[in-house]
Amino acid sequence: MIRKLQATLAAIAIGAGLLVAAQAHSQEEKQTPPSMEEMMKLYEQLSAPGPEHARFKAAVGTWKTVAKTWTGPGEPSVSTGVSEISVVFDGRYLKEDFRCTLMDKAFQGVNLLAYDKAKKKYVSVWLDNWSTGFIVMEGTHNPDAKTLTMEGEYDDLMTGPTRMRSVHREVSKDESVMEMFRVGPDGQEHKSMEITYTRTPGQK
Repeated sequence: MIRKLQATLAAIAIGAGLLVAAQAHSQEEKQTPPSMEEMMKLYEQLSAPGPEHARFKAAVGTWKTVAKTWTGPGEPSVSTGVSEISVVFDGRYLKEDFRCTLMDKAFQGVNLLAYDKAKKKYVSVWLDNWSTGFIVMEGTHNPDAKTLTMEGEYDDLMTGPTRMRSVHREVSKDESVMEMFRVGPDGQEHKSMEITYTRTPGQK
């Protein structure tokens, strides 16, 4: 009896699968594939820098940084550093070279920020000399609040995969603040870092 029931369920599942496949194939036949001209036009639209990329140029220059880091309850550790920001590939990407001293050790990181026109989202990739992997984040810009909010995940050596969120807020053309939050083992979000950027005098 059990085997008959299993066989019946299997037959139903196979039949449903074949029906879905047939419907998908039928829909594919009805769709007219785009022409080479249409594909090239779309490619050109998606690959051309837009107004979102133009915003990157406003950040180009040298910035002094003050970073506050929380590893637990209590007062944060404070360190100063330098951030060199440039744009690459005709303004398509913002590149940040960040240097400071953390816990008496030299820390250096590189951040690449893009606006993916296909996803309609900002995407960043972070790498540094304290790890051997990347941190990838995605997010959106709020022009009214002048904030760029990004979310992602990284592998914490102690707790495993950990969710994180950053909020970069423009205070003025010469100052901005980035706050970093992470979800702890308790499932609650905690502030782990705050970096204040101040443009070096003489920079645009």
